[in-house]
Amino acid sequence: MSQVVAGEPIRTASVRRQRVAAALTVVPILATVYQTIVLTDVTADVIRKGIEADSYQMIWTNLAWALATLYGIFLGMWGMVRFGQRLSLCVGLALFALGNLLCGTAVDVATMSGAKVVEGLGKGITIVLCRSLLYRQFDRELLVAVGFYGVVAYSTRNVTPLVTAYVNDWLSWRWIFWVNVPIAVLAIPLVLRFIRPDRPPTPRSLRIDWVGVTLFAAWVSCLLFAFGWYRKWGGWTSNEFAVTATLCLLLPIAMVAWVGSGLSADEHLRRILRVRTYVLAMGVRGLLLLNISAVLAVLSKYMTELRDYPREVAGWILAPAALTMASSTFLTTYFHRRGMRHIWLLAGVLGSAGCVWWLSSIDNFTPKGHIAAIQALWGLFLGLFPPVFLTDEVESLDPKDALYAGGLAIVCIITMLLIVPVATSTTISAWSDRALDSQRLNLREDRVAVREAQARLADDYRRRGLTGPDLAALTGATLGAFAKTESVARGIQDGLKFLSLVMLGLGLPLTSLLCISPPRQHLIPDPHP
Repeated sequence: MSQVVAGEPIRTASVRRQRVAAALTVVPILATVYQTIVLTDVTADVIRKGIEADSYQMIWTNLAWALATLYGIFLGMWGMVRFGQRLSLCVGLALFALGNLLCGTAVDVATMSGAKVVEGLGKGITIVLCRSLLYRQFDRELLVAVGFYGVVAYSTRNVTPLVTAYVNDWLSWRWIFWVNVPIAVLAIPLVLRFIRPDRPPTPRSLRIDWVGVTLFAAWVSCLLFAFGWYRKWGGWTSNEFAVTATLCLLLPIAMVAWVGSGLSADEHLRRILRVRTYVLAMGVRGLLLLNISAVLAVLSKYMTELRDYPREVAGWILAPAALTMASSTFLTTYFHRRGMRHIWLLAGVLGSAGCVWWLSSIDNFTPKGHIAAIQALWGLFLGLFPPVFLTDEVESLDPKDALYAGGLAIVCIITMLLIVPVATSTTISAWSDRALDSQRLNLREDRVAVREAQARLADDYRRRGLTGPDLAALTGATLGAFAKTESVARGIQDGLKFLSLVMLGLGLPLTSLLCISPPRQHLIPDPHP
């Protein structure tokens, strides 16, 4: 009897050590694979110039990465039922490391796109397995895993631009990719050592509808080019844009016809669509990732290209959101209340959209501290998202639907992350061009305000010793440059307003539908009754 009693604390301590080891094992994965969405925000122009590409050509690298990630997700699901999650995760990490090694050696758009294919395959395999594998190690203490994952996987992304800024300045843009290689490789033996084996005794086969996946990939590609190259093609005046836009309408019809015809190999799709709570929870996850990726991208462009801030300064301005986001995620997880979940989600949706709208007030003279303060408040509201959707995902999914449900949800997230940021960038460019046309019109019409500004500039340059043609030329160039920067600032303001409205338009329906369709299972009880 005493042996049994004495053995219980030993087993408990052993289980706790195993859980800690499992949590520490996924840290290198969360620090590399999960950061790629914001990895190059403040260094995007350096990488683009490094491979001698323009902004329109970079769409090929983004598309290669996105499609490879999509196919990697389904390859990961196929591999896990045959070889287990642990071994499949190691394959994904190896591909991710190889892809980053190749990205660092890229010399043009073609080689970077090929490297992104390898990296995307590794990322897709990894992200579809990592979270469920971590949860499996914690068994019934899922809330601990949810809190750990929510803090480490999401709040850290606000610090990534700062880290890459220092790596770029101390080493080069190539090392932004190369530093991921040893970390990802290190994670492989850690996974093999501290994650329990789960290889099935008999490999199973998983039928994946590759035709449906390919139709979806083609539709995403057309959407990306339609939004990204709209201005390059000249809109509907271009045959290329007209064909691409038409395909954007026809391909979804083809996908529905394929699935409804009975020819699809996917026998579970209809059942997955009925698991609405899980899909809605993953939609909230997509909204969070959209907030992080789009806002950081726009602000990074604003600070590095318009305000000409050093990249480290831009990174420090973005970093406060990490601390506030981690704090609110930890607190809402620690003081978890089932009845408060969707109230916190509503507060997060309204607060984050309001902060993005507030960010739209920034101009060429906004102080750094003001932007950092808005970022900190924005991160505080974003931290309310993870505890809600992570717990709803766990409690709403039928294990029989786990594979396809995960794939379907991540497919939806990829669509959201590709289309909305590109549409926001197009909106910024369009409104910048419109504002620049108005500024040029004001200059040509020689209005009173323009004459007064020109006279002040001329007096200032005259005091510096300029006269004659040089004085007139420099005055005109200065007014033109000011008009251009003002136009870009106006475009960024309108782009952030557009982004705020999109987030509100997506967030409110998702929150409302989750409120009327809560999870039926109660796998995660309130820790403090």
